[in-house]
Amino acid sequence: MTEAIAASVWLYISVIKRTASRKVRLHMLGPEIADGCAVRSSNGGSIGITDLPSEALVSIFKHLQPVDDLMPKLALVCRKWHDLLYYSGGLWKTINIDPTFYSHLHFRLVVCIFRLYGRHVHTVTWRENTTVYESIFACLPALKNLKVLRVPVLWTRRVIDDMCLMTGLEKVQINGGFTMTDEHFLEIANCLSNLKTVTLNACSKLTFEGITRVVPRLKSLEDLHIKINSNLPLTDGRSETAIRNGHSIIKGLVAPIINSLVTVLCVHFVAMETEELWDVVNSLSNLRKLSISNCEHLAGIRLSSASLQKFCVFNIWSTTFVSVHAPKLRHVTIDSGMESIEHVELFALSLKRALINGSNSLRTLKIKSEKLTFLEVSNCELIEMKCLKETLRNNSKLLCLRLGCVSQDSLTLDETVIPSVQELCLLGDFSCEALHIRSPSIRLIHTQAENDIITLNHMYLTANHLCKVALVGLPALRTVTVQCVSVDCIELNLCSDDQLHLESFVVHALNAIGFLRLFDCKVNLLSLCTQLAKTVVLYRCQMSDYVLQMALGGCPNIAHLNLEKCRELSNVNIFAQPLKFLNLFGCASISKLNLDCPQLVAVNLGQCSNVRLFIKGIEQGLKKLLLPFRLVEPTENVRWTHDLPPEEYEQ
Repeated sequence: MTEAIAASVWLYISVIKRTASRKVRLHMLGPEIADGCAVRSSNGGSIGITDLPSEALVSIFKHLQPVDDLMPKLALVCRKWHDLLYYSGGLWKTINIDPTFYSHLHFRLVVCIFRLYGRHVHTVTWRENTTVYESIFACLPALKNLKVLRVPVLWTRRVIDDMCLMTGLEKVQINGGFTMTDEHFLEIANCLSNLKTVTLNACSKLTFEGITRVVPRLKSLEDLHIKINSNLPLTDGRSETAIRNGHSIIKGLVAPIINSLVTVLCVHFVAMETEELWDVVNSLSNLRKLSISNCEHLAGIRLSSASLQKFCVFNIWSTTFVSVHAPKLRHVTIDSGMESIEHVELFALSLKRALINGSNSLRTLKIKSEKLTFLEVSNCELIEMKCLKETLRNNSKLLCLRLGCVSQDSLTLDETVIPSVQELCLLGDFSCEALHIRSPSIRLIHTQAENDIITLNHMYLTANHLCKVALVGLPALRTVTVQCVSVDCIELNLCSDDQLHLESFVVHALNAIGFLRLFDCKVNLLSLCTQLAKTVVLYRCQMSDYVLQMALGGCPNIAHLNLEKCRELSNVNIFAQPLKFLNLFGCASISKLNLDCPQLVAVNLGQCSNVRLFIKGIEQGLKKLLLPFRLVEPTENVRWTHDLPPEEYEQ
């Protein structure tokens, strides 16, 4: 019984989500869900969703989102579901609201949840930069057990009055803008005295004196998040006041009354020196996240913190170096806009992810970590290659490498440089002309889909077992060579409107090729050498009969061969013992097809109007009843998928 329930859980979830997304009345679909999703138990009986115990149903419902999956509508299915939803508080603890793609009924849905299940709600979060229903504030005081509130709305006088009624709040984000003053913040603290976590986001009129007056009144305060000048409109005449207030807050953070409470600090548009930043970070003993941008006079960033876990910096034109010593640091982002940066060094034994944008000025990169698994390096046309390879070599646990522009025309990455890397992604600014990869650990190689890489001409890959090679957006590619024990999937030039001109495409797999697919390629040399290839798709490829014959000669054991719309083929000879499916749809120039494939199941000759069929050298009439395999005749317009076995496309 338990095994049957476990096996059916995901089936029930998919049916519930599918029916809810159709915005139909679910009480009309109750029998369908109960009968259509029935499974067999170990004793042979049938188990429908209405037969599941309440605990199992609640576990299923926990996989749904109250708003996105329209959970209140599930109460219409039956009385049992109605009662479960009404009394199961765990289903409604967190309400995430994203009104981006919803109609006017979205507001009614949120109000319905607050009215019927509001006593269970502990957390309400609204997606940033989306419309907030003004009337929603009239409903929030009804949430008696609300603990966490994050709504992207400016805290005006009216909002403050509504918020002060929710005395049970423990975590809140205050978006002050140019409206909230020190007196308003004091009023909020007096009303919401149970606050444990406070986020002060872009409170431009708030001063350090106002913060120090409030902090002692919040006896339960544990975390203070300060985000200075976030999204500050510099064209606003009041921005000068905001910048001055921000600088005074930064200078005051060294005070003992507050420095142990600040766990998140985001500093934007604040002029400060390297030493000032050093002093502030050193004084914040519990700082976990630090973000810096658009800070003038910051010639360099030197940090040392025993608590810092996440660090982000961008858009600081004057900074020439970044040096961070933080044993607990886990995530680093150095983004664009660092036009003067030349040196980066990160000494963080716990660092797991690092994203480095060199702004085409970075020269040296040093990372010392025992846990680094993800590294992205982009826009580093001046970087010293010896230094980069040394960094890769010293982080032996690196699993994913995303590589952009580096200072070399020909790049070689072997097992000594990337001993453990399993995934390699070429970013849009990758600028090497030739790429040589030799690593037994590599499993996935792909390109970033957003931008074309216009420089790469030659790629040579040597590996053991490859899961996937997906090369898209490489208009200048001329040579591809893959040598491995086996490869599950190779895809080239998918979703591209431009034809790719390949001088050679060579795949040598000792054991097998699972799936090979080339789109819109003009190939002068195609070499496939393997014991078994399950599916080979050459869609709209230009090649001569000789090129195809040589490719098939090195790989006779193909199960599904798809040559759809290869319009330069005229005389095709295929002698493949295990071939089961052959697709020549749209090969209009084929005049002769000679087959010797005893296991052939189906052949698609759709739109091949001039073809003559030969089996073992003997011409055959195109009569379905006389052939040993299923045939799609030239007059038919039936296309096949690239699956094994292939299926017909729905017209």
